[in-house]
Parts: sequence; C-alpha cells; structure tokens
Amino acid sequence: MKNSFLGKLMERVEHLEPDELKGYLLRMARENGLLETVFNTLHEAVVVLDANGRIEYCNRAVHKLLPIPADFTVSAPISKYLRDLNWHSLLMRGQATNKTLEIRYPEPRMLEMYLLPVETAANDEQAFVAIFHDITQKTADTRKVIESEQLHALTLLAAGVAHELGNPINSINIHLQLMERDARRADPELRKKLQESIHVARNEMDRLDSIINRFLKAIRPTVPEFRDANIGTIIKETLEILQNELDDRSIIVDTDIPDNLPLLRLDVEQIKQAFYNLVKNAMQAMDSKGILTIHAANREDCVELSFEDNGPGISLEDLPRVLEPYYTTKKRGTGLGLMIVQRILREHGAELQLESHQGQGTVVRVRFPLGTKQIRLLENK
Repeated sequence: MKNSFLGKLMERVEHLEPDELKGYLLRMARENGLLETVFNTLHEAVVVLDANGRIEYCNRAVHKLLPIPADFTVSAPISKYLRDLNWHSLLMRGQATNKTLEIRYPEPRMLEMYLLPVETAANDEQAFVAIFHDITQKTADTRKVIESEQLHALTLLAAGVAHELGNPINSINIHLQLMERDARRADPELRKKLQESIHVARNEMDRLDSIINRFLKAIRPTVPEFRDANIGTIIKETLEILQNELDDRSIIVDTDIPDNLPLLRLDVEQIKQAFYNLVKNAMQAMDSKGILTIHAANREDCVELSFEDNGPGISLEDLPRVLEPYYTTKKRGTGLGLMIVQRILREHGAELQLESHQGQGTVVRVRFPLGTKQIRLLENK
C-alpha cells in the first residue's frame, strides 16, 4: 500500500545512500523472517493468492491439511490442487467468503475456509488470503451429540413401543393357534387354504416380533461384561454361526488375522453381535459368489479390523445417512443393524469408519484402542 513502509521506501530509494539502503533492506528481511516464522507456527493453513488465483505463498500447515505438495510451483493456480471450488467466481466477487470443504488427501478432513481480499503494495492490485481451519474433530463431536440425542429420543419411545405392540402380538399368536386347531376339523381343501394363510400370518408375526426385539436391543441400556479376549477368536466364532448361510450364497470369506494380536478388554457377546451384523450386511449387499475379506492388523495405538465386500457399494447420497436409525437401502431392512454396531463399539471406546464407492464395494473399518487409550464412553441414562 502507498502509506506502507515499503511504499515510502520506494519513493525515496533514489535519494538514499548505499549504507542507508542496506540498513532498510536488513530491517525488511528481519521483519519478513519474523512474519514467516509466525505464519509457520499456525495450525491453520494460510495461502496467499493473486487476483487470478495463482499461489504466491503457503505456510507449512498447508502441506499437512491440503493436497498441495511442499515442492509446489510458485504462481501455480490453486484450482490445480483444489478443483471442486469455482475459484474464478469466488475471486471475481472480491468479497470475504466462508466455505466448508471435505478433503480426502493427504488425510480425510473437514476444513472451514475463509477467503479474504487484501491490497498489495504493487500497483494496488487486489490479492487474497485463504485461511483453512481444521474442523474435523468439531464435526465429529457435533455428530456424536446428534447421535446421542437421537438415541435418547428412541429410549423414551422404547417402553411405549414394547407395551403397545407386544401385547397385540401375543393376542394374535393365541388366536392363530385357535384357528390352527379349528382348521384341523375342516374338510381337506379348506384346511389346506387355512393352514397356508395361518403360515403366512405366523411368518409375518415372527418378522414383526424380530423387528421389535432388534429395536429394543438397539436402545436398551446394557452393562458390558469386560474381559481379556482375542479378537481373532471372536471373528472365527461369528463366521461359524453364519457358515451355513455363507455356503448357501456361495460367498467366499478370505480372512487375514495374525496370531499375535494383543488381547483386548471386550464384552465378547456384544462384540460378536456387532461382527455378526457387519458380516450379515456384507452378505446382503453382495450377490451369490461374492467375496468378503476380513483383515486385522496391530497398529501403533490400536487393533484395526476391516470388513471389505465386493458388492455394488453405497451411493454418495446414501453414504452419510447409513448410520441413521431406520434409514436403509434394503427392501426388507429395518435400518437398525449399524446403529446397534455403533452403540456397542462406542461402549468399547472403538470407532467405526465406512468407505464405499458405487460399483466397487464397501469397506467397514473398526479400530479398537490399545492400553490406556481404551476408554469406555458412557451413554446418557
């Protein structure tokens, strides 16, 4: 700017003695070095752009948060690295702008961007400063609060649902038994029709009873019984329960589970239920002759499991909602399976992550923390 120290120096440069000019330049170098040091200590990514969206400066945090390499070319357009934003439109406004971005590389993150116009000393041309703030943890915390509120609302509803639906189901089952007894005294043709109708009604009643039980399991407070357990053994026992169904569907299960995995403090039956739901979901997502790959690895601070199927995958529209209660893409699904899994894992201090690409299958990752990092998250009563 014209009134800045640099502007005044440029006006007087022809009248300065060499030693005097040298002193001014040293002062500018010290100030610039201090400013750059300050910028490099920031956790926020700072990018300076010219009026055409070309990168003039980046601080160190940029290379951690954004897909801009450390050896980027100065004056390269930022649209080369962040392509999902209409930079031309944003810069043409010449106004402060706020955007929320989802970054997949170098790590999956949620970022909040503030784009601010500034003036430069050279010809008073407009430039821009883009500041990117990492809100990944904040977004995750907000999601947990929403999930907790949803679970609380379902808990309040549970007692009423169990009472209002449980009693009629028992009454209908009793009357179906009476109808079945009377059908035995009917003539053969009528008896056959009645028994077919009773069979259909009984199957639907069983299905309704199963839905209610799954609903109650999803929201009923439980007290985990923790003990040291081998995660590989639990996976093996879960697959044995589902072996007949896997064989009927001709689904191949490829397991890669090391023998030296550390023991974890787990409620074995609850974790087995969670794994049962994950394997069942994968089976239902695949056609016959599908492949389910279960991989386990001992990381630095956790034991990580992955359940990968080669099914049709989940669309971008459905992916953010698959953990919501009652949301399902299956014709006969209840939308409670993953909710149960999430509740169980939360009680074990574990985290669940879904990755899916339509046409390429789905990967569900579960991370169990090790040692003192394994914290049980308590539900609100």
